Amino acid sequence: MKNELAELVQVIQKKKEIASLKVDHEHFATRTTKKGKIKRAKEDLTELFLQYREALKNRAVFILTSGTETDKFVKLAEKNFGCFSVNADKFYSDLADQINPRLYTNHKASPGLFDLLSSHFEARAQAIGIIGFPALIFESKYNKILKGKEDLLKLTKRAFNDKIGSEVVGLDAIDLVAQKAVNELYEGKIVPIILHSEDQDLIKELSSGLRNITPNVFIVSAGDLENEELKNKTLSKITKVTKKSVEESLVKIKENLK
Repeated sequence: MKNELAELVQVIQKKKEIASLKVDHEHFATRTTKKGKIKRAKEDLTELFLQYREALKNRAVFILTSGTETDKFVKLAEKNFGCFSVNADKFYSDLADQINPRLYTNHKASPGLFDLLSSHFEARAQAIGIIGFPALIFESKYNKILKGKEDLLKLTKRAFNDKIGSEVVGLDAIDLVAQKAVNELYEGKIVPIILHSEDQDLIKELSSGLRNITPNVFIVSAGDLENEELKNKTLSKITKVTKKSVEESLVKIKENLK
């Protein structure tokens, strides 16, 4: 099977070498030509990154992780088994962080607040390759007083999952992972991405939404889980997280790839 990531990495590596060339001490006769090559290489790298990100998305395997020993699982999986990780709450918190607290603290949620969230999301959507998306329309069910950042974060999660779809968290994570992976010249046949959160309702929501990107979505419980419905969806249940139990969990996921 053709490894598109590996092929792209070879091209990217060559373009990076050209883009990093210095012209300070070049003879005038060759300086202009070399500057042109460097400029074209940098332009090519921008397009190559988009191709790399798309190839990475096609090989993504989402490992949804929650539980009392999640942090330990993530660290061991990254250090020993080449996994990437992203906090699943990051997408929502990044949007919420862009809203001035004075606009919502001890105020009711409003259409104006949704307009601000939608505007900030539009900029991020363009960056991660989302061309069109449903409108983030305010409804009466969102009309509640927000006491602070935590309430805004809950509202952001609910509204985006309702209106846009939770798969946007996966697309955001793929972009973040691609930025790291391309710098490491990663060319694996699969791309294991751990999306972790203490919010077990969010993990449950993502277990459905991410299937709009790939069928390879798996849930791992690391330590104790409180959400009974999530427990029933779990592929791998780790009571005590060790290097061996993490490896066994990842092997089980690999055996269930579609």
